[in-house]
Amino acid sequence: MSRLIKKVRLVSLIIPVLALNMSVNAQDLNSAVRLTRSEQFGDAEKIYKELIQKNPADGETYYFFGNNYLQKYFSDTATISFHEMADSATVIFQKGIQEDPKNPVNYVGLGEIALMEKRITDVQEYYSKALSLLPSKTNRTSTITSEKQAQVLIWMAGGYVKAMIYDTAKVFGWLRAAEKLDSKNYDLYIVKGDAYIFLLNDGSKAITNYNMAQYYNPQSPLAKLRVGQLWLRARNYKDALNYYYEVIKIDSSFAPAYRELGFLLSKSGRNDEAKKYFVKFVKLNAGNVTARIQFINTLLDLEDYKEAINQINEIYRSDTTRNDLNRALAYSYYEIGQYDQGLVYIKKFLNHAKPEKIRPADYSYYGRLLSKNKLDSLASIYLLKAYYLDTSRSELLSEAAFSNNRIKNYNKSIEIYTLKIQLKKANAMDYYNLGKVYYNVQNYAKADTILAIFNEMQPDYLQGLLWRARTRSNRDSTDEKGNNVTGLANHFYETVLEKTQTDTAKYNKERFEALDYLAYYHLSQFYKNPKLKEEGQKAVDYYTRMTMINPNDDKSLNIKKNQVIEKIKQKLK
Repeated sequence: MSRLIKKVRLVSLIIPVLALNMSVNAQDLNSAVRLTRSEQFGDAEKIYKELIQKNPADGETYYFFGNNYLQKYFSDTATISFHEMADSATVIFQKGIQEDPKNPVNYVGLGEIALMEKRITDVQEYYSKALSLLPSKTNRTSTITSEKQAQVLIWMAGGYVKAMIYDTAKVFGWLRAAEKLDSKNYDLYIVKGDAYIFLLNDGSKAITNYNMAQYYNPQSPLAKLRVGQLWLRARNYKDALNYYYEVIKIDSSFAPAYRELGFLLSKSGRNDEAKKYFVKFVKLNAGNVTARIQFINTLLDLEDYKEAINQINEIYRSDTTRNDLNRALAYSYYEIGQYDQGLVYIKKFLNHAKPEKIRPADYSYYGRLLSKNKLDSLASIYLLKAYYLDTSRSELLSEAAFSNNRIKNYNKSIEIYTLKIQLKKANAMDYYNLGKVYYNVQNYAKADTILAIFNEMQPDYLQGLLWRARTRSNRDSTDEKGNNVTGLANHFYETVLEKTQTDTAKYNKERFEALDYLAYYHLSQFYKNPKLKEEGQKAVDYYTRMTMINPNDDKSLNIKKNQVIEKIKQKLK
């Protein structure tokens, strides 16, 4: 199966950096930020709300709270809506500005969202406002410390990196300014490393900066995780694995490391170990549905569909609102052959999904599930719809054509196969199946032409030879006595006998069919010219073999009843 619920793994490298080295009013804010970094978003949210209730005028709490929503999106871009998370974050940032208007951080937060949405004019407005609140010749009353000024500049640069906006002059300009203000800032080197790798594709300088971050904050797991992710990006799995193990040594409660280990080990085919680390990831994120969904995504990648179904059902015990899980169930049930269940859930998903959430693969699975449930007229419609939404998947044309074959809608089937041939995307089996369709509509000349192409592509495929023989048999001109049989199918039926002689029991039916045609052909030649006694003898041989390999077949019984063999022998005397 092709992969079902895809995850953009690079996203995990550019999640928002939430600083822990800022001056904060309470240790509880540090705890909340740690929970956000460890992707325990629900627990973090509770603390942010409590802090705001205690101190509603602290702008920094609103900034971190808003970023909690954004990081939730970045943790699982496949199933979480950016717009939903951004809307929630926007409300919080705006509230932060209202409660603490001289604090620049929430303008930075609004700028980050505008960057993700490519609203560059709004970005400039928000960032300009943030900069205007920092100490300057025109703002001498500001009491913002140099450390906090540096952090604001770092976050502004980080926003550009996360949104992949390639304005390196601004990014590195802000980072240089931040370094002058606070050269020991841990986050400075994290964002600088990200900028080097994502904007300049310079892995060497990225690692140098990640190492600097580790130097200034040796107890933080994030810099090690970044280096591991960088090695993973470079497909150096061994070094990536070692760095992930080091992350766990630094902080055994840092959940993202277990997720990364799970992904990496699954890439290496170490599926049992991968599941072990994902179970740890889910346990550390107890109650975090997003974490469990990521585990489900991995189970789907590992093709462990039964366990994926179990995990989804666990979520459904407390939360039935996540429509993406209906999709995952539909895919999983299809893959384990429970097509009736799969059809129930794909319908449920499509009925509740917003148009922008529906993928071409959803329609292809819907079409396949319809076909498996013998609803082929509908199956063809959705398979074609999936193809036209993703024309790289030409196999869907073959599946749609085959669905039409099953309901004997042969004209539509011919139309689809012909389209695939015109697009130069047809494979050998397309020619084979199209040849059989032409056979079914009794266009034997066209069937012969198409099957000839298939025979060239797959000369040893027995069924291809057999259908070519049948087609040529039907092209043979005969009268009542069979006097005009020309033997068009001789070569192909003789080849069938030759290729099946090593396993006559397995190919009993195919051999019987070939013997029947060849016996009939040689008999017709003998009747047309009784002097051709060798033709009569061949007919005797073929009819005798027919009655021996399948004595109870109606044709064998008629040969015996009408004494066909004896009559030919009489004429041979």
